[in-house]
Amino acid sequence: MIKPKLKYFLVVLFSIYSLNSYSQIEFLRSFRILENMLNGTDFFDLSKAVFAVENAYYDDNLQQSAFDNRINYYAEICHSLAKAGNIRYTGPDFSSVNTQAAVFTFMTDSIPMQIGDSIFYHPPFQYNYEDFAGRKDWSNMFVTTLMATGKGNCHSMPLLYKLIMNKLGEKCWLTLAPNHMYVKAYTLQSGLYNIELTTGYHPTDAWIMASGFIHIDAIRNSLYMDTLTVKEEIALCLFDLAQGYDRKYPGNNGIFVSECCQTVLKYYPDCINARLMQAEMMTRRYLKMDDKESFSAQKLKEEMEHAYTEIHWLGYRKMPEKMYREWLRNSSSYNEKAPNHKINGY
Repeated sequence: MIKPKLKYFLVVLFSIYSLNSYSQIEFLRSFRILENMLNGTDFFDLSKAVFAVENAYYDDNLQQSAFDNRINYYAEICHSLAKAGNIRYTGPDFSSVNTQAAVFTFMTDSIPMQIGDSIFYHPPFQYNYEDFAGRKDWSNMFVTTLMATGKGNCHSMPLLYKLIMNKLGEKCWLTLAPNHMYVKAYTLQSGLYNIELTTGYHPTDAWIMASGFIHIDAIRNSLYMDTLTVKEEIALCLFDLAQGYDRKYPGNNGIFVSECCQTVLKYYPDCINARLMQAEMMTRRYLKMDDKESFSAQKLKEEMEHAYTEIHWLGYRKMPEKMYREWLRNSSSYNEKAPNHKINGY
């Protein structure tokens, strides 16, 4: 029986052997950064985790200090907005709610800023309709791209919101839906409410469930619409690392991706995205096998079919891209019909 430390060393050694270029080894380095957070060797740091994922994709050509400075800059703007804000809220958690409103306004509205005698406007972040799924360029999923271009999607925009809130010392939670991520926040007067940054409104749970292709079993099994813990956020970053590696090296052998997914599920067992990617890696391996009637091929086929059956049983249903585009249109329509869901602004 292989001892745990020796087994771990062999996995690391095998991974290094599999990742045989400098840029690929950067993915392994980022994997260790995230794994150390998950296993308790290092403390949780979502900013560091997000940066590690995106820096690996860019072959270690990003600067952590530049990334952190931009988050600090955004947080300072939001802090100034909160100080000048005048929201219609009288609860004892006014300061927290006021900060939430400031960050939301910063993300979704034009902000006047004075430098010397001149006033200019910081524009709102916009949804990248041209490549919202990163099919043309995977970096369109990144927070660094959102900060550089002002355009993002339902992955980068909630992450940036969360990073700013963390910097300001206030709580909010990332939440998943099929092909989608959004934010939940809390007030004493209304409880949990939803923040949809792609459209700049606050849809109800009922609307999200009815329009977002969410099966009731998926909610029962905590796949969707549940708040993520800090550990689950880091695990989700590790899944992002796997996705980035798979997109950058489409002909990879699947070993690194599978290792990432296995680690994700160790710390975030309900991560349906990692389960799906694991099943996809099995499918790729099976399709590449020359003798599909062999014992090993049949065994892999059984494992693959079991994985997809379990995914379906948990409540996952694939949301077609055409339906997601329709969901975006419906979101805009919903916003126009439901102004009461928008936070009273400044």
